Amino acid sequence: MMNRLIALLLILLPAASAGAEPQGMDQLAAKLAIQELIAEYAFRWDSKRSAEFAGLFTEDASMERRLDGETVAGSRLEGKQAILDYAVDSHNGRLADRQSRHHMSGIRFLELGEDTALTENLVLITHQTAGDSAPVNRSSGIYRINWRLTPEGWKMSRRMLLTDSFGN
Repeated sequence: MMNRLIALLLILLPAASAGAEPQGMDQLAAKLAIQELIAEYAFRWDSKRSAEFAGLFTEDASMERRLDGETVAGSRLEGKQAILDYAVDSHNGRLADRQSRHHMSGIRFLELGEDTALTENLVLITHQTAGDSAPVNRSSGIYRINWRLTPEGWKMSRRMLLTDSFGN
């Protein structure tokens, strides 16, 4: 496993540092770990694994959705338990009869330190019910995520969904 990781990092090293300052192996390993967690975010939410989804967050994490620069009323959650409760309620309630998909792309690192990071990635969220012949676009935007390195690995300490909108 370690040999495959080293080989992958050696392949990624030239591409990751193209046009930027050279990166050390620790930075590349952190980027790879965080990118994997972004993928896990989508898979855990979309497969309705509420507890595993909440496990991506620090105990003091926050989660919110913003529209036109303002926090959407009722969307701000404080603490891992509140995030878990929201996930359980969503998976057993409004999403119970539908398959959601989070299509993540365009991951970029705005900041990367030894034990903190800030990322942004594009997201397209689709839903499909038994009556739908194809998935329906429900939302799109940018996830802005603050990360913290914990003894258990990288965790989200703040997740904001900057929802796309077009003024009236």
